[in-house]
Amino acid sequence: MKSENLIRQVIETQTGAGQKREQESAGIIKRLFGSKIRDRDRAEFCLQLAVMLEARVSLHRALQVLAKQTKNPRMQKVIESLGKEIQKGNSFDQALEAHPDVFDNLFIVTAEVGQESGRLAEVLTHLAQYLEKMAALARKFRQALTYPALVVSVACFAVAFLLIFIVPAFADMFRSFQVELPVSTRIIMSVSSFLTSYGIYGIGVLVVGLFLLRGFIRSSAVRERLEAFSFKLPFVGDIIIKTHVARFCRTLGTLLRAQVSLVDALTVSQRIATNKGIKEEIKTILNHVRQGRAIVEPLVDSVFFPPMVVQMIAVGEETSELDTMLLKVADYYEKEIDGKVETLSTVIEPVIVLFLGIVVAGILISMYLPMFDLVNVIGGG
Repeated sequence: MKSENLIRQVIETQTGAGQKREQESAGIIKRLFGSKIRDRDRAEFCLQLAVMLEARVSLHRALQVLAKQTKNPRMQKVIESLGKEIQKGNSFDQALEAHPDVFDNLFIVTAEVGQESGRLAEVLTHLAQYLEKMAALARKFRQALTYPALVVSVACFAVAFLLIFIVPAFADMFRSFQVELPVSTRIIMSVSSFLTSYGIYGIGVLVVGLFLLRGFIRSSAVRERLEAFSFKLPFVGDIIIKTHVARFCRTLGTLLRAQVSLVDALTVSQRIATNKGIKEEIKTILNHVRQGRAIVEPLVDSVFFPPMVVQMIAVGEETSELDTMLLKVADYYEKEIDGKVETLSTVIEPVIVLFLGIVVAGILISMYLPMFDLVNVIGGG
């Protein structure tokens, strides 16, 4: 099948250094000034295209219709470009390859195999389901973090307001009396004095520091250590590991259901994996499969894949229903992740509120403590 050679070409780097720099520059400009294309947009594109192809509409005509009705301006331009490539005589996967910032290897490989086998509509439907599942998983995490982040932001502004506007008024009053202030009050007043005097510079330093920290974290060595540390965190580490396992199972199952060969499916799964440990384990599995051995053998001693997953994969391999088993594992883990994320969100919210309440109360109490001494001074006078 000629798809093997084409898949190899997709997996390998297909552009020179100069062309790659141009694509990266264009991607930066699009991210800054264009509408972002999300998994939801890609899933909608797949579903609508699949429906029209099932209705016997030609691929070129279907792309023309989608370009007119798509609301996302950037996605509209991408679909128009796909239509032009098809009109030139290029295949659908070749047209997709021209937009690596929108369509990844998973998208291109499944589309190529679907077109070659005459099952493009069916493959696109499976791909849309995959994208919707991944988008739902990411949305769960965002929702879980939104409220805590909002509470922390509001509390930080409240604390800053107290330190910059309220505390200085108390400080001026305290200085007019010869009273020894408590240690906590002196600390709060010192922090307030620093913020009022150097707050602007502090914000600048903070912004620069965040950019430097972001670059530092993006370095491979630091990122690997942070990932290894995150896996060891109680409760959170389990969620992160199961998210990686669910993503791998969902990706591999979707590719196999699209009738991509196991070797090619594992190769693509390895490339789109985001964790180095997972990548190494997939590489080991891939080497075993290339040698004609069972996929389940290297999973027995896996650090990431639990015994339940290994057993289900073994059953799927024995019954020739590996894609079905992988997707069942992904469904099970995604439901479990949903429950754990919801629990984590429920627990973390009151903890954050309590902690920040203590901080604000501490500032107010530190400011009111000297008032008792002032009362004594005034009463004694």
